[in-house]
Amino acid sequence: MKARVPFREGLFKESDGKGVLLGAKCKHCGQIIFPKAEVCLNCLGQDLEPTELSQNGKLYSYTIVHMPSEHFTPPYAIGWIELPEGIRIFSQIRGWQEYPLKTGMNMSLTFERLWDEEDKEVTGYIFRPSGNGEGV
Repeated sequence: MKARVPFREGLFKESDGKGVLLGAKCKHCGQIIFPKAEVCLNCLGQDLEPTELSQNGKLYSYTIVHMPSEHFTPPYAIGWIELPEGIRIFSQIRGWQEYPLKTGMNMSLTFERLWDEEDKEVTGYIFRPSGNGEGV
C-alpha cells in the first residue's frame, strides 16, 4: 500500500477522504485567508488565528481544460468555489461529467488521489457537485 502524502503541506488535514481546509482569520479585521499566511492581506495585521473552512460552497466560475499537464489528462475541470466565509478557493473539480457544471451550483469538498509518485499517493482537495448538482 502506498503512503498518502499531501501535494502541499499545511493546506488541509484529512484522513480517508474526509477532512478540512486550513485557513487563517485576522483577529483585527476578521478577514479569512486561504492558504494560511503570516500577514492579513486585507489590513496587513499580523495577529492571525488558524481556522477550519467550510466543506460546502457554490461554483463561482470554471473552465474545462483541454491541454495536458504534468499530472492530469484532459479534459479536466478547474474552477473557483465560493465558500460561506466569503472567500474563493481554486480547485480541480471532479464529477462534472455526471453533473454538468453551472455557476451557482452547490459543491462539496473531498480529498482524493491526484497522482502517484514512486511509492507515494499524492492527495489533494477536490470539489464535486453536491447531490444532484443543482443550486439551493
